[in-house]
Amino acid sequence: MKMGKDMNKDKIDISHSGNITRIINRVESVIQVSVAVCLLAIAASLLIYTVYHTFSEIKSGHDVIHTFITSIQDILLVIIILEILWTVVNYIESQSIPLEPFLFIAIISGVRGLILQSTKTIEVSHEDIYKVIMEIGVHGVSILLLVVALYILRKSRQFIQ
Repeated sequence: MKMGKDMNKDKIDISHSGNITRIINRVESVIQVSVAVCLLAIAASLLIYTVYHTFSEIKSGHDVIHTFITSIQDILLVIIILEILWTVVNYIESQSIPLEPFLFIAIISGVRGLILQSTKTIEVSHEDIYKVIMEIGVHGVSILLLVVALYILRKSRQFIQ
C-alpha cells in the first residue's frame, strides 16, 4: 500500500505541457518569420547595392568586364539568399525541408566559385596558374555531380508518385 503512494509521487504533472508547447510553437513561428523577413531585406539591400555599385564603377571608368563579373557574382549571391528564403518559407508552411533547394543553392554557389576562380586566371603568376586551374576543375566537377544528383532526385519522384 505504501508503495502505491510512493509511485504517485513519481508522476509528473503534464497538464501544462500543452500550453508550453503552444507557446514554444508560437515563439518558433515568430523567429522563423523574422528570419525570412531578414533574408528578404538582405537580398533586397544587396541587389540595390549591386546595381548602385555597378553603375558607379562604370561611371568612374573602371574595367567594365571586371565590374560585370563582380556584379554577376553578387546577383548569384542574391539568388542564393532567395533560395534559402524560400526554403525557410517552405519549412514554415509545411514543416518539412525538401532536398531540391539545397541542390540549387550548391549549384549556384559552385557556379559563383567557378566564376571567381576564372577571374583569378588573369591575375595569377605562372607558378600559381595550376592551382587555380585545379580549383576550376573541382568546381566544374562538383557542379556536374550536383546537376546529376538533381536529375536523379527529379526522376525518382516520377517513380514514387
